Amino acid sequence: MQPIGLIETIKVVNGKLVLKEGHVQRLCNSLKLLNVPTNPYQIEDRIARLLKYECIEKQLKNFRLRMEIQKNRAHNYMPDIATLKWNCTLKPLEETTFVWKEDGLKLTLLPKQFKMIDAFANLKHTDRTIYDAAAAYARSNRFDDAIVLNENKVVADTSIYNIFMVKDDKIFTPPLQDAPVSGVCRAYILSKFPEYAIEEKSITVSELYQADELFVTNAVRGIRWVSSLDEKIFNHRVTKKLFESFSQSFSK
Repeated sequence: MQPIGLIETIKVVNGKLVLKEGHVQRLCNSLKLLNVPTNPYQIEDRIARLLKYECIEKQLKNFRLRMEIQKNRAHNYMPDIATLKWNCTLKPLEETTFVWKEDGLKLTLLPKQFKMIDAFANLKHTDRTIYDAAAAYARSNRFDDAIVLNENKVVADTSIYNIFMVKDDKIFTPPLQDAPVSGVCRAYILSKFPEYAIEEKSITVSELYQADELFVTNAVRGIRWVSSLDEKIFNHRVTKKLFESFSQSFSK
């Protein structure tokens, strides 16, 4: 089995990391779980040096930075941040701000395959087998994405998003115990908007189909509303209100 590696995908606008604190803290927590002791200052310094090269040497300012971080095999006996390999790829941004999309996403459920609940379930890591299967299933059936269930047959997340459900004006999202990736945008929404009283709770498939609204989040795309889950159609009244608060929080 290949050693597990971490993936961190960051939106960079005008040479600055969007949601920087969340990305740095997630990397710090994830590396510690992989027995690589470090601290946020070391990680932020390493990313700053990577950005300096990409922004100054390559004269880039706005891009999607994808980092894949692996321990050097020759130094597995030395659990130190200096033993890490940082491989970076860049992709131009479609938008530098978070933009509301009038076309909602069309989702389905990934059948017959389930995400295991283990110590690494919340990490964004290089073993993406279940998520590759979800993305492929969605594409082959003409959906935008597929929802992944965990081994207990409750909702975890989708191939690239965390998922939220709105019911009777209340917002719910699966807890980390249900094996979603610990999303940076998810954490930001949970911590920054107490007026929406978002609750972490297990979400069953039947609850998904009975929801008033669904929306999904990630650090590059922000909040995307879901227009349908298979044949079920949703509105976006609460989601759009939250999106406006979310978008405004970056202009302060």
